[in-house]
Amino acid sequence: MTHGDVEATPPLDRASAFTALECAVRRWYADVPEDPGAGELAQLVDEIVERLHAEGDDQSRSAAKLLAQTAEALRAVARLGSLLPVISLWHLRTALRQEADARGQLASQSDPQPAASLP
Repeated sequence: MTHGDVEATPPLDRASAFTALECAVRRWYADVPEDPGAGELAQLVDEIVERLHAEGDDQSRSAAKLLAQTAEALRAVARLGSLLPVISLWHLRTALRQEADARGQLASQSDPQPAASLP
């Protein structure tokens, strides 16, 4: 998967979706712990949202809005836990789609790596 591209086939299971989300969050230069849960990933995405808001340009704010939706989908997965696995997977796929869209927002900039220049 490259900047802004979405895989042709979404992950078919929860473990694959979590692995894809971990990789996606790492692309934003977040320090992802080993085997994070949905709540931990949501917190990391919230930190990325804050960094993007600090940049202040329109593309960063648009990406931040999409990532805020990613974090909300992850919080929904955390609330569901192991209940309703099909609904949890839908939220995980939604989070992946929103994250890819956020990267797409920044792909039109010369270098879509918003968090790299910030401390």
